[in-house]
Amino acid sequence: MENFEIKRLTKPFNIEIDSIASDKSISHRCAMFSIFSNETSYIKNYLTAEDTLNTLSIVEQLGAEVKRDGSSVEITPTEKLTEPSDVLDCGNSGTAMRLFCGLLASVDGAFTLSGDKYLRARPMKRVADPLRSIGALIDGRENGNKAPLFIRGVKELKPFVYHSPVDSAQVKSAMILAALRATGVSKYKENELTRDHTERMLKGMGAKLENDSEGFINIHPLTGHLKPLNITVPTDPSSGFFFAVAAAITKGARVVIKNLNLNPTRI
Repeated sequence: MENFEIKRLTKPFNIEIDSIASDKSISHRCAMFSIFSNETSYIKNYLTAEDTLNTLSIVEQLGAEVKRDGSSVEITPTEKLTEPSDVLDCGNSGTAMRLFCGLLASVDGAFTLSGDKYLRARPMKRVADPLRSIGALIDGRENGNKAPLFIRGVKELKPFVYHSPVDSAQVKSAMILAALRATGVSKYKENELTRDHTERMLKGMGAKLENDSEGFINIHPLTGHLKPLNITVPTDPSSGFFFAVAAAITKGARVVIKNLNLNPTRI
């Protein structure tokens, strides 16, 4: 193991940083949501990490054309998603696996989602059970709780009213993605507001999602294609806050972190 020395700061610093890693959650969603359009999506500052590149690969296996130049990505969707001939590898990403469960639940074909040994040990019933309750066909180890997960897409999913017992943006996103292809308006509620990247992005693409007076999100099924994405992925606050804390605990220090994702439900 390599050794390194950390020296005490002897004077304050004043820096600007514009090279923080891009937001992982938004990068995943950019790749997935692009296939709801029928036009090319243009994504800048896409996170070029292993998990997010795996998600791009899955989108490609489903039939989309992906062009990447560094962190700039173009995704041209196919008119009809294709059944892949191989396992869809989510790497270490629970976000990818859980969201793809909802996205693929109503796509014609058979799909196997897997990942590394750590992802295969993580629980998936929190997503699989509510999806199965509306007609999704999802199976896997431990009665669908552990990957590999096998999904056979069905033509029609039932609309639902679901008050989630667990506050999870991944569960919420999976159910919203399934609801977009349900046979009627669905309603989803959580006790505490979790990160709302999915709602914001889908609304921006033209999906009809509305919050009602009872705290439910009303999700209307798609009647056509969504608008393509033209987006620059913001930088990740989790990565940026290391530098913010360093400035906060150093008298006289100042740091400017540029292009940071300041969604209140994220920070």
